[in-house]
Amino acid sequence: SQQQYLFFFLFLAAPTCIPVSWGLRCMLCETSGRCQVGECPLGLDLCRTTVLRIWEEGEELEKVERGCAHPNKTNRTMSYRTGSQIITLTEAVCESDLCNQPKPVGRRTPIFPRSRYLECASCASSDRSCERGRHQSLQCRNPGEQCLEVVTHRGLESSPEDERHSRGCGYLPGCPGPTGFHNNHTFHFLRCCNTTNCNGGPVLELENLPLNDFQCYSCEGSSTEECSSDKISLISCRGPMTQCLEATGSNGLGAPSYTVRGCAAPSWCQDLHMAETFSLTHVNVSCCSGNGCNHPARDTQPRIGGAPRPGTTHLSLTITLLMTARLWGGTLLWT
Repeated sequence: SQQQYLFFFLFLAAPTCIPVSWGLRCMLCETSGRCQVGECPLGLDLCRTTVLRIWEEGEELEKVERGCAHPNKTNRTMSYRTGSQIITLTEAVCESDLCNQPKPVGRRTPIFPRSRYLECASCASSDRSCERGRHQSLQCRNPGEQCLEVVTHRGLESSPEDERHSRGCGYLPGCPGPTGFHNNHTFHFLRCCNTTNCNGGPVLELENLPLNDFQCYSCEGSSTEECSSDKISLISCRGPMTQCLEATGSNGLGAPSYTVRGCAAPSWCQDLHMAETFSLTHVNVSCCSGNGCNHPARDTQPRIGGAPRPGTTHLSLTITLLMTARLWGGTLLWT
């Protein structure tokens, strides 16, 4: 369905255009199947292969994209049920020229092989099964996979077909978690566990997480408008989000500087996570541990975070996961 393909592009896809600067050479293949050799922009130092598989009543549909990836990207997987379908998303990265070339056509590995591993609860918001408590059982396909719970709320951009909640099997950077980010507009959360159906129960909403005695400033938008000193607001942090985060970058819509502030888990304080979740380029992320320390006029607390990345990173599974997810990839949507 349309939301599944949207989920695919939000979660994992990265740019497939031919860059103008010299760098790593990767195969660039669109979902239509057209492939070519291209050079990655500076700052994108990995090749990737992104695969979406939809299985329903013995029939399997597969879509594959290949391209360049952020240097902090890692291999990741997620599988979940929605209605009568099983959706499987995988992304593999490698670091040598043309290492993501398609393999010779042969017998394809079945989407779910005979070996069975961990059993997890599975549901999705696209069919409202998570919200209605209608979990199904899903057998993980690889021994290293865990049970996942991914929550992605993105303010007014959300629609009824978004995967706001999804549960299933996989491995996402950030596991075992829990980890995430929230402010007045956005809530992303990832939890992983490794016992049978450990990811079941009622869906998680931000207000269900306990307050943690930290407060941070919240905003999303231009640093001179929505995120100016007189527009930001102080919010109470919840759950594992005990750091105050500030991220800046370009959102590709003509705004030279896009800013995000809010409460974050320590593992969220990386440029890759914010780049994928908010579709930012040239990202600079910093976190601090004092109440209100991410105010634009304050720089008194020690901050952690990397220097801005020069290359382009495009929101893609997230998945993010986390926008579901934007494989935090988002992912959605991660480390």
